Amino acid sequence: MRVLTAEDEQAVERLTLQLLHDAYCDLAAVLRGAQPQAAAAILGAMEQRVTDVLGRICRQGLEGPASVAIAIAVGERIGAIMDQAHGRDGQTVLAA
Repeated sequence: MRVLTAEDEQAVERLTLQLLHDAYCDLAAVLRGAQPQAAAAILGAMEQRVTDVLGRICRQGLEGPASVAIAIAVGERIGAIMDQAHGRDGQTVLAA
């Protein structure tokens, strides 16, 4: 297997995020169309899990000295994806 360069690793991260973004939006749309109440519960639980993990990263400094800044940046990105998937208009909730 070929060793990836730093630029290749960035492409991996970018493409991974895009594929997860698309999958989450598709899943949310299908769930909302089929079972709106179940969708609200499932997607709400997923959002709470992200909030909990990011909060723990901040409290415990799991990503080093920049843990809070990293958690906020991740929260903003994931929040934007979730907002789009839920049809919300820019209501990003930060987890820090």
